[in-house]
Amino acid sequence: MVRSLSDDVQASIAHSRAMLRAVAAMSPTLHTVAESALEQELAAARRLAAPLRVVELLEETRQRLAEIPEKAAMASALEHALVAAAAALPDIENFRQACG
Repeated sequence: MVRSLSDDVQASIAHSRAMLRAVAAMSPTLHTVAESALEQELAAARRLAAPLRVVELLEETRQRLAEIPEKAAMASALEHALVAAAAALPDIENFRQACG
């Protein structure tokens, strides 16, 4: 029973992290709200003297959440580079005409 409960808790934590990252990636506003909610949970955990592992998990999640804008910026830069590269390719009709 204890093992099953532990597995359920781990799955719940993983699910919560995934959902938090998904919500945070949707927009800067949602990211800010998710960060604020996480900060409130972390403050409450510290105020209520939660077990150290709880605080560590919240801090780890906060760190991962903080990395989202950086990763999104890199993905956006890559997307812009690919669009620019595609735009620089010659039109197929112009290419055929140029080749004779």
